[in-house]
Amino acid sequence: MLFNLALEKVVRNAGIQTSGTIFYKSVQLLAYAEDIDVIARSRAALKEAFLSLERAAGEMGLRINEKKIKYLATRESKNQQMHFQIKNFNFEAIRSFTYLGSLININNDNSAEIKKRILMANKGFYGLKRQFWSQILSIKK
Repeated sequence: MLFNLALEKVVRNAGIQTSGTIFYKSVQLLAYAEDIDVIARSRAALKEAFLSLERAAGEMGLRINEKKIKYLATRESKNQQMHFQIKNFNFEAIRSFTYLGSLININNDNSAEIKKRILMANKGFYGLKRQFWSQILSIKK
């Protein structure tokens, strides 16, 4: 809990506008517990946001764990870089990641996510089918 409060202070001190969406600004933060995802329209905006977060974290005595940071570019190109570097931080490129149970990928393809959710719903329904059936029979009586 204390760490989350410190992280909230870091985000506020970084000076990144947290209201609104990426449709209306160049950077958006998605934060849940100790995870922060930075969405940016350009590499320059991403670099600026990261440096602001690093500075604010340093003021609170926190360090950024480079091993846990990855980056995903939504527009894949033939000369896609395998790493993205900011100062002495070197971030590995990935093709997909899971955020709060939802799969985000480089092609912005949601078909796998939709199939996964249908499968989860079917498992839930068929796992409870006996209970549903018994309730229906008792209502008819």
